Formats: sequence, C-alpha cells, structure tokens
Amino acid sequence: DSWPEAGPCQTLGYNSPVSNPLPRLVALCVLTFFLGLGRSPITDSDEAFYAESARQMVTVGDWLTPHYNATVRFEKPVLMYWMVAVSYLVAGVGEAAARFPSALAGLTLVLLTYSVARRWGDSDTGFLAGAIVATTFGTSIMARQALPDLPVTTFIVFATWALIRALSLDPVDAASGQGVDTPAHRRKWLLAAAFASALAVLTKGPIGVLLPAIVAVPLAYYERRGRHDASSNRLWPHGLTASTVLIALLLFVAITGPWFLAMWSRHGSAYLVQFFATENVARFTTAEFNEPRPILFYLPVLAGGFFPWTPFAVLWLAGIVRMLRSGGRTTLVNVRLIVWASAPLAFYTLSVGKQPRYILPILTPLAILLARAIRKELEVRPGSSQHLFRAVSATAIAVSLGLGLLLLRATPILEAAGSGYPSLPALTLFGVALALSIVLFVGTLDVVPMTVAITSAITVVVLHSQVFSPPRPAPVEQVAATISTHWRPGYTVGAYRAFGRNQIFYSEHPRQNLATLEQAAAFLDAPTPMLCIISESDLSKVNPRITRSLRQLDRVPYVDTAGFRLRDLLQPDAESVRRIVLVVTNR
Repeated sequence: DSWPEAGPCQTLGYNSPVSNPLPRLVALCVLTFFLGLGRSPITDSDEAFYAESARQMVTVGDWLTPHYNATVRFEKPVLMYWMVAVSYLVAGVGEAAARFPSALAGLTLVLLTYSVARRWGDSDTGFLAGAIVATTFGTSIMARQALPDLPVTTFIVFATWALIRALSLDPVDAASGQGVDTPAHRRKWLLAAAFASALAVLTKGPIGVLLPAIVAVPLAYYERRGRHDASSNRLWPHGLTASTVLIALLLFVAITGPWFLAMWSRHGSAYLVQFFATENVARFTTAEFNEPRPILFYLPVLAGGFFPWTPFAVLWLAGIVRMLRSGGRTTLVNVRLIVWASAPLAFYTLSVGKQPRYILPILTPLAILLARAIRKELEVRPGSSQHLFRAVSATAIAVSLGLGLLLLRATPILEAAGSGYPSLPALTLFGVALALSIVLFVGTLDVVPMTVAITSAITVVVLHSQVFSPPRPAPVEQVAATISTHWRPGYTVGAYRAFGRNQIFYSEHPRQNLATLEQAAAFLDAPTPMLCIISESDLSKVNPRITRSLRQLDRVPYVDTAGFRLRDLLQPDAESVRRIVLVVTNR
C-alpha cells in the first residue's frame, strides 16, 4: 500500500521526445512576455503605483519607504519597488523597464513549472506544462504589467515545491546522491523554502508563508498516512532536525526582519498595524478594499485566464471517470497537484475581497495536471479516447472562430482606439482556427498541443500591439504634457474619473483624487489655482454646481480598451466607448 515512485514510468505520452526544450520555452516567453514590453503606456490602474513609486525611489533616493502621489505607500512591502527601481537604474525610466521584473518572473515561472513537471514526470510533460504557462492569456497579461503578482507567484511556487521536497518521503524528490531522509537533503530544501517565502513576504506579505504551508503541510501528513512503516509514526520526517528548522526560521527572519524593523523605526507601530491588520486581515475578511464577489467568482476567472487551453480541461474529467470506473488509486503526484491547486483556490474563495490575480499561484499545478492529461490522451488507445481529444480540439477551434467573429464585429471600436490594423486580431484568430483544423484533420494529434502554444503566442503579440497599445503619444501622455506645460508653483492638480493614477508617472505632478461630483465641484470652485482632468460628460454635470468660469486647456479623445466589456463587442458603437478627456483650469 505504499506510494509508488513517480518516475517517468508513470507518465504516459506520445513517442516523440522534445529535444532542447529550454530554448523553445524561452522563445515562447520572448513572444508572450517580452516582445513589445514598452509599447503600451503605464495603465490607469495599480500598475501606476509601482512604476511611479519606483521612479521616486530613484530620483529622491529614499529606498526604504515607497512614496506615491507625495504620500507614503504602506499597502505592500518593498521588494517589487526595489526590482523596478533597479531596472530603472540599468535601463532608464520607462514602461519596458517598469515591466521587466514581471516579464522576468514570468519566464522564471515557466522554467520552474518545467522543472517540477520533469521531476515528477518526464521532460516532455515538463515542456508541455511550461508551454501552457507561457501561453495562457492570464500569465501573458500579468507579465506585461508592473505589478507584484507574477513575481510573488514565482516565489510562492518555488517555496511550495521546495517545502514539499523538504518534507517528502518519496524517493523521486531526492537529489542525485542523496536520499530524502538524509539531513543534507532536508536542510537544503527547507532553507530554499525559507528563502523563497521570505522574498514572497517582502513582495506582497504573509501569503508568502501561508500559501506554501497550506499546501505542503497537509501533503506531508497525507503522505505519512499512506505509508505503513516507522515513518508514519514520526512527528516529522526522518532526517529533519530541530536545528534545521531553527536555521530556516533564522534565515527567514534575517531576510524579512531588517526592512520591517526599519519601517517600524521610522514610522512607528502604526505602520505595522496598518500593513498586517488593515492591508492583509481586513482585505481578506471585509469589503473595505474590494466589492464582495460570489462564491463561484474564480470559475470564470480560471476559464478566461487559462485560455486558449480552457477547452482541454475536459480531459481532466475524463481521467477522473476512468479512475473511478477502474476503482484504482490515483498516484501521489496527482494528489500533490490537486491539493496544490485546490488549497489556495479554497483559501481565496473564502475571502471577501476577491481579486482575479490572487489565484495565479495555482497556475503551475493546473498546467502540470493538464499536461499530464493531454499526454495521457495522446497515448495509443482505443478509438474512444482519440474521439474525445478530437472533440476537445474541435471545441478550441469553435471558440477561436467565435472570438474572431466578435473581434471582427468590434473592428469599428478598435479603429476608434487607434489600432493601425483593426481587423488583424480577428484575422489572427481565424488563422488560429485554420491552423488547428489542418493539424486536427490532416496532420497528427501529437502536433495539436504545440500548435495551440505557438498560435496562442502569436495571438498575444497581435492583441497586445493592436488592442492594448494605442498610438504614441497615448492620451495619458498628452494630458500629462498639458499639465506639465501649464503647471506653476501654487497650482494643484486634481483628477475626477480620468487618468487619476498614471498621469503622475508622465507629468511627475501629484494630484488630488476627486471621488465624487461634489468634490470635483468644490475643487474647481476653490479660490486657489487648479488644474483638473475630467471627462467632457462629467464636466457638464459639474458646471451647474460652480460659480467660477473655467478655461479649457486640452481636449483628448480616449478609448479605454482595457475596460472593454462583452456588450461592447456584441453591440460595437465607437461613440459609446469613446470618451473626451479635458484638462481645465479655473485661471
């Protein structure tokens, strides 16, 4: 009843091993993560916080406390700001430099996924799992934004894998020349887990410890329960000593402690209370920061973020059905991957303040599970399983055609957004459907996964260049240039529902955030000199509330492609998505 070793003999697949998988994975990542990294402007979202705060670190020289909009920023720890700031020092301040740490984290996550899947399976499974991570739309989007979510995901995934190996009883987790029960093996991987968790904590907070623990600790208990020998009665695995645990804790404290202590020394205990209690506990348990979302909120998030691989998830269900019919037990590798994916998903599902990008750490186990399922289906089997794979592939073709038709219908609004070739995204998706159809009905099924990966990478590049990258100077840059031209000492800049975050990166002028019409009216009616960024429609609502006459300094058409909704594609109307952003002054 002991667990079988999870070596290559357990991983089923086709008979065409991938040669030199790492260069191919890097090439995919260059397309999906790095190509055109600085083409789009810094977005009017959380990305602006990190891009601008890191710029201030470089220009002001305060590398301890992040600042944004002329105030301290306590929301997140410092490591992401440091990474972006170092990127600025090397390459200069710019969009590509701000996003480079995220793109590099994406590449690292792909190679890490390959390593885990290869260790627990074989090189071909590792290559496919890495290719899935490299080409999902969710990863590609996050790699092209200066946000901490992809770096912290990489740290958490490595910490989880290292902690699983540190507590493992299975020989597959042993390094060459070492058994899993040796103190050297336990020490190496526990220290690696402590190191990665510490970096994750410095990037985004306590989840850097919590997520690896809720995966690895239950798995270690489960693994011991599955053994019928002396190891099942031990409090912790043989070879893991108290001194090793103490050293790991000291390493963790040595990495995380200095910055938190320095912040406490400069800002007092109020900082620690705000960060740990407000920014973590309250963010998880209350709707103070995010609107409450339904319990199944993450299901459509996974479906969209995992595209174009989403249709192939049906193969997981086929594997479960076969297992239940045979009455067999699943392998330890499958148990690990299922727990690794489900524990963080359950954790964030229970939270009140849900955000789509929170569940990025489950991408690696899901990709490995999918890679294993695809390879299993591509094994030589009776015709029924081949029919299933063909049906799933046909579904992927149908989805590509459907999305292509939506984007073709949306050509007018892409044209309004400044796309140079507004029909190219639709034509690309039609090309994806055609390529998959040729492979499916003329070629061999073995080629389908790689075709999906390559066509997905091409689609990402096209969407990034034609949908999310407006002609430069972008509207926010035009507005920022106007602000910089007309600003004088004594002026205050305000923004109401337009470029409230990212214009600071381009104009380098702090702004007062105007949250309501009343605040906007009071701001513009003030006796002191004001510059205000506001849409034309909102200004028409503010004008009756103020007594001062306003002077228009600039008028900038703007289409927020990042804010497109399904209804915009189903009923495209260029005028309904186009906004006119004004820069006005009361002087």
